[in-house]
Amino acid sequence: MFAAADMLLAINNAYERVASLIMQADGRWEWDDANNTDFPIATTTITSAQQDYGFAVTHLNISRVEVKDSNGIWSQLTPINQSDFIGQGQAEFLKGGGIPVYYDKLNSSVFLYPIPDYTQSASLKIFFQRGPAVFTSAEVTTGTKVPGFNSLYHELIPLHAAHDYAIAKGLSNVNQLSAQIQQREEALQSDYELRNRDEKLQLRTVYNNPR
Repeated sequence: MFAAADMLLAINNAYERVASLIMQADGRWEWDDANNTDFPIATTTITSAQQDYGFAVTHLNISRVEVKDSNGIWSQLTPINQSDFIGQGQAEFLKGGGIPVYYDKLNSSVFLYPIPDYTQSASLKIFFQRGPAVFTSAEVTTGTKVPGFNSLYHELIPLHAAHDYAIAKGLSNVNQLSAQIQQREEALQSDYELRNRDEKLQLRTVYNNPR
């Protein structure tokens, strides 16, 4: 049998794999683990003359960044990249200071352009997507927690654990388990791709709000 530590590792590896597949497929209705008790939105203070703002490494994807001006109005920032600084140094881009308009992601920080020229609490908001709320050993032992994704596919976790065990022990059912996993993972991704059936795709004009 699996040692307890190996079983926990196999379960959490499976959980993270399933979460990764969901995030590849979930489209406009972004998945968040149902075990989380808060929303995947982080808010922090805007500080005058501070350009970079760190975020937790658990934030796997950033989907949106907003800033609040001194009048209390929120605006969405536009993402940029270092490759966009063509013909000028990065330090020269909008260096005069003001209300941020753009943000660049680098490592575990976002860099704001222009650099804020005001300080205000709870005025930078980052919308993000995070990984699964993995199991602890106690939760595995007591069975007090269920995976935070569609319950129709919870069997993927024990299937992956059984597959790892079969490989480790050289069992003959490895291929059978692989086929089961592939079939259920394909069904999982198809279901998550179709979750936002209430939305009809259409062309629309987007109006920018220049400052």
